[in-house]
Amino acid sequence: MRFFWTGSLKGYKPIRIGIFLFTIFIFLFWAGAFVHFGFKYGYSVEKVERYFFGESDFPFEISIAQIYEEAHISLFVFALLFLCVCALVIYSGIDERFKLGLILSLAILVILYSFSDYIVILLGRGYAFLKIFVFLLFQCLIFLSLVIIWFKRLENRKGNGASKFLAILIFSFALLNLVFVGLNFALFERKIGFTVSNVVDYYLGNPERFMKPKSLSGLVEVSYFHFLAMALYLITLIHFVYIVSDRFNIALTIFLFVFAFIDNLGGILIVMFGRAFVGVKLFSFFLFQFLLFLSSLILIYRLITLKFNFPNRGRI
Repeated sequence: MRFFWTGSLKGYKPIRIGIFLFTIFIFLFWAGAFVHFGFKYGYSVEKVERYFFGESDFPFEISIAQIYEEAHISLFVFALLFLCVCALVIYSGIDERFKLGLILSLAILVILYSFSDYIVILLGRGYAFLKIFVFLLFQCLIFLSLVIIWFKRLENRKGNGASKFLAILIFSFALLNLVFVGLNFALFERKIGFTVSNVVDYYLGNPERFMKPKSLSGLVEVSYFHFLAMALYLITLIHFVYIVSDRFNIALTIFLFVFAFIDNLGGILIVMFGRAFVGVKLFSFFLFQFLLFLSSLILIYRLITLKFNFPNRGRI
């Protein structure tokens, strides 16, 4: 966090080496994305059309619930990727207008690529090319960012310029978090539903609707991975709130983690102990999303009122 806040690498050779190796892993992730995209979608419009809509003679559509779920995962992963890459770009020696354009373009493409499946489904078969176009454009910007990080010397900048860009980066992340909250609601509504009966049917099954009960092992597997993902996401978000605001930090931190924990275990409690815990699941989900939403509002409000200038806390 010290580098992220100050941009200073002077006298910290292990950090320089660590950051270089970190960018190598980002490059491997970037290269692997081409392989993954090729296996999943293919690089021809016809293959992308078949993935989303099936053959012309035997058409089908991927469920919106699946689209939302993949968008949920993509937005989480690419928001953190955006944050890490742009945090390094901020302290490079490129033109400041170009730097601003790159940060904003990456933020927009994170959203566009995360929702590209939904956009294609919404617009229809004739727009399947958008999936390939947005993917390649996103990959180009990531690669450009890595080239800038590698070949433009990182500066020891503590001045207003770096602070402004850091504020813009945090502001962009706050907006991405708002989109993430909206997507969470859309996914929950499409996959489970907001009524008690919807939640009961989803977890405990309903023979009349041909719905099987969820297995305990499957729910444990989902919760297991969510604990780490939630922890990484929340500590990032609350760290930014800590930078811009002194108020409610302890309470907000505790409530975020507590209700994330309860929400993550809600489905398991329903399967183990019955429908008595349906209310717990719904309440924890709504409150957790509200706290995420509130965190973004705090960040956006404070950054605007501070005119994108940070107080010099000296403790990050």
